[in-house]
Amino acid sequence: MRSFSLSASQIARLSGALTGDELSRRFNTYTDFLTQSEWNAKTVIGPGGLGLSQERIEACAARLCQFFDKTGVDLDPQPTDSFGDWAGRFLPEIEQSLRVMRFHPATQAGSADVRHNADEVFQDARVVASLMHGRRRVLSLVSPHSLFGFITTMLAPNLQHLEVTDARSMAPDELSEAVAFGDLIIATPTLWRYLHETISGFPNNVMGLAFGEPLLLDLATGLREHGLGAMRELYGSTESGIIGWRDTPAEPFVLFDHWIGAEEKLVRIRPDGSEREVVCMDHMEWQGERTFKLAGRRDGAVQIGAINVFPSSIGAIIGEHPDIRECTVRVTHRAGSLDRLIAHIQLNDGIQPNQDIAWSVDEWCRNRLQPPERPRIYVFNKK
Repeated sequence: MRSFSLSASQIARLSGALTGDELSRRFNTYTDFLTQSEWNAKTVIGPGGLGLSQERIEACAARLCQFFDKTGVDLDPQPTDSFGDWAGRFLPEIEQSLRVMRFHPATQAGSADVRHNADEVFQDARVVASLMHGRRRVLSLVSPHSLFGFITTMLAPNLQHLEVTDARSMAPDELSEAVAFGDLIIATPTLWRYLHETISGFPNNVMGLAFGEPLLLDLATGLREHGLGAMRELYGSTESGIIGWRDTPAEPFVLFDHWIGAEEKLVRIRPDGSEREVVCMDHMEWQGERTFKLAGRRDGAVQIGAINVFPSSIGAIIGEHPDIRECTVRVTHRAGSLDRLIAHIQLNDGIQPNQDIAWSVDEWCRNRLQPPERPRIYVFNKK
């Protein structure tokens, strides 16, 4: 446990990330990641800072306690508190004991979380840390509150004694100047495509790490052509933990040592030697005893910006609009571009598509769907 200890500044940064997620999930208040990246130990929660109401302050403080399964802890949150104040009060709780952690899946729907034994989270962190060996610093473009974000930007770098810089607020020219020899950049494939389009090149011996959505071969190839030394991709899920990795999308994933393949299931060898069966979110095609390729999601989800969204559910929500008879949503995959959701809409009899209808549908979606769930294109089908 001692090797996995967290600092007060890390707890403060985690508090900010959890606050942003809680505001989105519970109160339907979305804060962009550029703004969230600027929240730190000095950020005040109430007036003069984020300006949250007492109800929201209490919910966000409770979310920090819930993350470490310390729901019985009362941080006595006040409007004058900063994230640093919360960290100072809470840190002794996890220094005393930490047995379970709770993570929300990468979807905007619902509030259920997934419990993981802390020793299994630490087990995943050890193998991810081994992939970071030889790095000098971490530049992170992901939030630390997810299972993958927490492991890759906090636990694993701590094991390698690596400084972590939150680079989410950096403009492309700032990031280009900041990247140096030996750095590790952590980002989702969506953000990697943005970097590919906005940064002309990388210094020698810079490595990339990606997760959260499929990393396409054209993007990985383009990043290598821009000078990126290596591009490693992690596979797993909030529900299962971190399962495997690969160096290029052209190759199959390789299981980490604490996993055993068993056709459509996996067996996790836990730190105490016991075993736990896991059913993956994806269908798996085994290439060898410890290598596999993915063959589509089991639940019909697609990933937009590393967030799981469900086209059928989105279509149903849009279809509840009073002027809409039916709506179906599909995802488009285009080489060299980001995946997009397209909504195909059938209006009720007697209603013609016009600017007023388009604005009404757009407002409907903004009020009921989170940004990753909103279609980029609306097609009004002719009868």
